[in-house]
Amino acid sequence: MSAANPMNTIIGLDIGGTKTAVLEGTYEAEILQRREIPTQAQDSFTVTFERICAEVDLVLNAARLANHNVSALSIAIGGPLRIAEGIILQPPHLPNWVDVPLKALLERRYQLPVYVEHDGNAGALAEYYFGAARGCRNVVFLTAGTGLGGGLILDGRIYRGSSDTAGEVGHIRLADTGPVEYGKAGSWEAFCSGAGMVKLAHQLFPSHWPQSLTTRELVTLALDGDRRAREVIVKSGEWLGRGLAILVDTLNPEVIVLGSLGGALGDLYLDPARAVVRSECLPQPASICRIIPAELGGRIGDIAALVAAIDTLRTRSNLNERTQEEDKQSMSSINKPVQSGFNTALADSVSVQSRLAEIAHTIEASALAICEALQHGHKVIVCGNGGSAAQAQHLAGELVGKYGPVRQSLPSIALTADSGVVTCIANDFGYDQLFSRQVEAFAQSGDIVVGITTSGRSPNVLKALEAGHKRGAVTIALTGQAGLVNATADIVVAVPSVSTARIQESHAFIVHYWCDVVDAAFVNPSSAKLQDTGR
Repeated sequence: MSAANPMNTIIGLDIGGTKTAVLEGTYEAEILQRREIPTQAQDSFTVTFERICAEVDLVLNAARLANHNVSALSIAIGGPLRIAEGIILQPPHLPNWVDVPLKALLERRYQLPVYVEHDGNAGALAEYYFGAARGCRNVVFLTAGTGLGGGLILDGRIYRGSSDTAGEVGHIRLADTGPVEYGKAGSWEAFCSGAGMVKLAHQLFPSHWPQSLTTRELVTLALDGDRRAREVIVKSGEWLGRGLAILVDTLNPEVIVLGSLGGALGDLYLDPARAVVRSECLPQPASICRIIPAELGGRIGDIAALVAAIDTLRTRSNLNERTQEEDKQSMSSINKPVQSGFNTALADSVSVQSRLAEIAHTIEASALAICEALQHGHKVIVCGNGGSAAQAQHLAGELVGKYGPVRQSLPSIALTADSGVVTCIANDFGYDQLFSRQVEAFAQSGDIVVGITTSGRSPNVLKALEAGHKRGAVTIALTGQAGLVNATADIVVAVPSVSTARIQESHAFIVHYWCDVVDAAFVNPSSAKLQDTGR
């Protein structure tokens, strides 16, 4: 990879109760470097967070020395959590992490987009993209380790449920009696997790096993041919099948992938489950569902740490394709009656702008970046096409002139405004270089380069962001729900809509919010009484 074309990479964090891995990987899940530390869950969040960030700093510095373009942070962590907001809600394995805004804290610290995913979902996505579930549309993944959790991929998309708790299948009660997990006897996890297997062993053979028996010891004994240990595993496998039968009949998956224990025990554990599924399920869903061990093995945790960012990029790319197809279908039916009016348009606009709360942390991060750059004497360079060009000039006008109260003029350039420069570059170099050529001329380290593209696909805007990155500027993209087709911006503000009009309306709101933040930092309190009298 040449210096002119740095490799785009991700910093991944696999945060567990006993250990945390911090690694750098590519968007194809190639692991480039990795560090691991004990989590020490008894410590306060602040202490643990700083320890993790110290490792992130080391990995990030090594990536930059290798001329890699780190474009995102990606996190896999146990629940409960609010995934979109990246808020950790006191998971059992991290008892001192109470309502922690992890996503916002990391975005503020590293000025990079941060994506958070439940570790069960992350495992499912890892196997879906790179492991045993490749090419499937409907997938159930079960962690099958110390506990029994899962992730669901339905119709090619991760399914999180209404409160981000979908996949907590270990809580299902399979019997009125049995080993106890989740505070109730007979839960699926109590029969089929590693911890549950040990409890099942003591229940089946009360006087045979020492109380110190571990899952690893039980599995080793079973694989070595110990009769009682194998009987425990087979019985656990039968209970596994009873739970799987519920999922097969309910979800009709193509494949069920089993994590740790599935790979370690193989058919000894899975064959009894398969037999129960065949006997208890409806024939049609049972006949097409494969029950197999995970393919990624020991690599699954590292790859799972990357997939929150990978899935976001791939999902946005797929959405781009679907949007284009919908546009074609819309054009083919243009003569059909249009049943929309003012009230519908207004409701749509209000709905989209109300959803900006979902990305408030990113909007705030972008406003802070602009404000800090201006406070340190740097400038804001803005570009876009069509309506986005008008928005670029609008932002530059508000900064150079004024937005609200009178304050000092602030340096900003709209790259669409000079017709001589625009026509020269378009004629001599091509429209794709219209903005990047100007960024190369004007941008300096510490400046802000803002690229506005509702589709996320405008080549000249993407090239401008790339040029800004090479010049050492902080790059910000204003775009729509699909995001950027390439990871070319430090901060991506993606309005949750696929409608160009609704996206542009929200872009105007965001630009005005930026100006509010700038005014708050620069207006002399004594001049705050001077209000706008001309607009």
